[in-house]
Amino acid sequence: MQSNSFFIIPLSMAYLSACGLWFLLDRKKLVWSPESIITPAKPWREMTFGLLACVGILAIGQVYSAGLLIPKSSLSWLNQIIWIVNNFIIFSPVFIVLALRRQKLNTVFISARNIFRKLGFGALASTVGVVLFVGIRGEWHRTTEILINSVNGNSLANFPATFFENVALAFLFVRFKWAVGIKWAIIIPSILFAIAHVPGSLAEGD
Repeated sequence: MQSNSFFIIPLSMAYLSACGLWFLLDRKKLVWSPESIITPAKPWREMTFGLLACVGILAIGQVYSAGLLIPKSSLSWLNQIIWIVNNFIIFSPVFIVLALRRQKLNTVFISARNIFRKLGFGALASTVGVVLFVGIRGEWHRTTEILINSVNGNSLANFPATFFENVALAFLFVRFKWAVGIKWAIIIPSILFAIAHVPGSLAEGD
């Protein structure tokens, strides 16, 4: 990953375009109606469980980095399955806490309500983001290639890793919002996300 303006600025603009598109459609009442998430009686307890789950994710991630989860295979197709399963193991603390605390999946922003509208918006927003990203980089010629490759085997195998990572962020966001308000609910998970990624990027010379 390039840690310079050629990567960071286009990426930031791509994400902002998705946020801006959602904001615009929401103002026009063209997206889905929000679901209520009930604040628990003891929000600090839930935030503590959220932090414990985060520690668990980081710990299992280190176990994976040390090669101590399901080992790789010589078969490429089997490696894709192993990668998916390993990611489920890494992020399993989130689902364990949800089960133990008997909390609904909508507390991690997962819900089947208006599912097709949500998927349609996701496809639209991500396509706009990709087009903007390659456009700012002056790589318009790669747009079709990138969009086609987004549904190949390797990309689909990488989907669970990205999905579970965002579920974990939503999990933390909601629990911090319960306990300390929306400002810190944005800041603290962002810092934890950086802590999880920056050391690896530094080690790789990015």
